[in-house]
Amino acid sequence: MRRFGVGVAAVLMAVTGVVVSGGSASAATPLCDRMASHHVGGNIDILVPAIGANRHTCLIGSGLVANYKIVVQFQATMVKCYGGLRLASPYGDEFIRDLDMDGSFGPRTQAALKAVQKSVGATVDGSYGPNTRDRMKFVDNRDRYCYAY
Repeated sequence: MRRFGVGVAAVLMAVTGVVVSGGSASAATPLCDRMASHHVGGNIDILVPAIGANRHTCLIGSGLVANYKIVVQFQATMVKCYGGLRLASPYGDEFIRDLDMDGSFGPRTQAALKAVQKSVGATVDGSYGPNTRDRMKFVDNRDRYCYAY
């Protein structure tokens, strides 16, 4: 019976794009489906992963990604803002600046995100969510500079 429940949960995640955190009372966190503008002050807007136009609490990660374009943009953000960092193990001889912006949240993208998470003091789990969002920098909508959320 437990296997059936896990299968149903996997199908629901695939169909709805919602991940439910087990064992907690927190609400479901949706998968990011776009990059949306977030005003950080003055004339500065940054592009952050979002669900819809204004909801910036969402997830990206290995097995949690449904949108090629958002991954490409997220990879570009890491390259622009954290290019000088080395990827996490086992790719420690590679730099984030050399990351392929291929739209796949594969092992190198996950290693890049882990390096960013370690650098900014976020939980190092290789998945993007609110904890990482609140600590990392994002490229502005002119693709010139990086600013904190």
